[in-house]
Parts: sequence; C-alpha cells; structure tokens
Amino acid sequence: MVLLLVVSSVSLLNLSPYVAGSSNQYFRGTVLSVRPAESATLGPVRAISIKLLDGPHKGSRISIQSVIPLGDAAARRLPVGSEILLMKSTTDGNGYAYVSRWYMPGMATLFLILLALVVFIGAWRGITSIFGLAVSVCIFATYVIPRIVDGRNAFLTCIEGAIGITLVSIYVAHGFSRRTTIAFMASLLTLGAIVGLTAFASYVTGTSEVITEDNAGILYATHSLDIAGLLTGGVVIASLGTLFDVTIGQAATVDEIHHTDRKLSTTHLFWKGMSVGREHIAALVNTLALVYVGVALPSIVTTIVLNQQYNYHPPALVNLNTETIAEEMVRTCVASIGMLIALPITTWLAAYILPRWSSLRGGVTRLSTWRDSE
Repeated sequence: MVLLLVVSSVSLLNLSPYVAGSSNQYFRGTVLSVRPAESATLGPVRAISIKLLDGPHKGSRISIQSVIPLGDAAARRLPVGSEILLMKSTTDGNGYAYVSRWYMPGMATLFLILLALVVFIGAWRGITSIFGLAVSVCIFATYVIPRIVDGRNAFLTCIEGAIGITLVSIYVAHGFSRRTTIAFMASLLTLGAIVGLTAFASYVTGTSEVITEDNAGILYATHSLDIAGLLTGGVVIASLGTLFDVTIGQAATVDEIHHTDRKLSTTHLFWKGMSVGREHIAALVNTLALVYVGVALPSIVTTIVLNQQYNYHPPALVNLNTETIAEEMVRTCVASIGMLIALPITTWLAAYILPRWSSLRGGVTRLSTWRDSE
C-alpha cells in the first residue's frame, strides 16, 4: 500500500495536461530564457523562449510573447528552468499562449514529504489516515463536485457527501473498534446539529447571498448554480475535520479512563472525560480561528485596503462588515460551536456505552466458558 501511494505521488511529477484531438490543447513547457520586449499592439511584453514537454512537437523550442501581469507574482517571476502551462487553440489558428506556472511538480513534492512524515511518525495509523484522506477526496471528486456543477441542490449534496465521508473515512482511517463506532455515532449526531446551525447562521447573517471576488465567476456559468447552497454547504464540509478530531479524541480518552478504573460510573467517566476535553477544545477553537483567518488573510487585507482607498477610510465596523470577513466569521463560529456540541455528546456516549459494552462482552465470555465446561 505504501508503494502504491508513493508511485501515485511520483506520477504527479510527470502528469501531462495534453489531450490530443481537443479544441483547446494544453502543454507543459520549460522556460529557457525571459527578456523584455515591445509589442505594437500589446505594449511592454516578455519574450519567453520555451522547450515543449508535451504534444507532437515535444522537445522543440518555441518563442511566445506574454503581457506582464499585474497581480500574479508567480507569473512575473519566471526563472529559467521553471515549468509553465501553455494553451493552443486548434480552431482560431493562433499560436501558443501563456496560461500560468505549472504547479503540479511542487504540489507532488509537498505531498511526498507529507507522505514520508506520516508513514515515519504515524506508522500503520498514519498509513490508514492517508487512505481515509483518499476516500474523502474521492467522494468530493466523484460525487459532491460533479453534482454541484450540474446544478443540483448544493446544500443537500454537501450534507450527503459529509455523511458519506463520516461513514467511510472514519473507519478507514481509524479501523473498526468500539472507539471508532462511538465516534461515528457522535459525529452523525453533531453533524445534524451543524446542518441546522449552518442554516440558521446563513439566515440571520445573510451570508448565503454573499458574492465575493472568489465566487463571482459563478454568475457567468452556462447554467444556473445553487450559490446559496454552495456557500452554506461549504461551511458544513469545513466543520468535518475538527469534528472527527474531537469525537475520536474524546472516545479514546474516555476509553483509556475506563481501562484505568473499570469501577467508575457513567457520571464519573463523563466528568473525567469532560475535564480532558475542555483543554482540547480551548486549543482547537484558537486553532480554527487562526486557520480560517490565515487562509483568508490576503482577501481580508485586500478588502480593507480597497475600502480605505475608495470609501475614504471608513470606520472599523464598516471594514468588519465586508463579505469576506462575514464569511470567515460564520465558518469559524459554526465550526467552533460544532466542536463544543460534539464534546459532551461524544463524552456521554462513550461514558454510557463503554461500561455496558465491557459488561456485555464479559457476560458473553462467561457464558462461553460455562458451555465449554459443560
């Protein structure tokens, strides 16, 4: 299995976007040189010398002119030896055109580093976690995204995908055990609460109607897409990762406490588990806020700068009232509330089920021993 993961990861290094016979063909190319030039129609441009890595003319050298982009730092910096993505249309007769940098080798390298560390540090459990991740990605790629693109109800699709991910990936990643079963039950219960909370949050804040610069392109799609459901469904999906963390962690904590002292009652198990879980929650809420703000930081800063530039330095509350910040606030609050709800649910389920599970197994064992003696 490790060999399969390594081979699939290494294959990304040489993955080609070229598809023969399509109207718009894409090619990889290696940058040989970049120099400033002047175009009669485009003005200042870059003359880029490229060696093709795909297609019928693989290995040949071409030269293109590309407009210097304003906001794409990766496109402005094209070092010699870097790989780029080119497009050529077979219908209009134009030559090759620069699209962007080719990011696949870099992403594959990062994934290989992650894979090596997970296998080295996590051992077998690390390997199973990667397969759990693969299942989640597969559900997204084959079910959630295609249905949303086809114009289906995005909110319901995300809920169905979340249930599927919860059902399959949690067992693939953590194995079949009583801890995992308790975590699965708690995850489903909490997921139902998160769905209701997400619908409530979108209603009271109006974020389901938000159109930001990141998703404005949806308006120009050839067929209508469920934008409101897409935004609210994304909040449900975003809550899954921390939800699994809490439910698995709490189920394992209560199980270990129960193993330490099997005479503890359900009430004592619950409060001891909650004592440990509160420390976990305190760290996770802060982590969630930092993750969401860190990912959205460029958009947040850009929004504030544009507000100051075009709205003549509005008050702080006006800056906080922008769509981007509102979306991140909703994501952070919903995910945090979901974790808080998951903590007592998981702890109580584990405290209630584990002692009775042990008693049931003990009774079955004693019955089997008595039958053997007879």
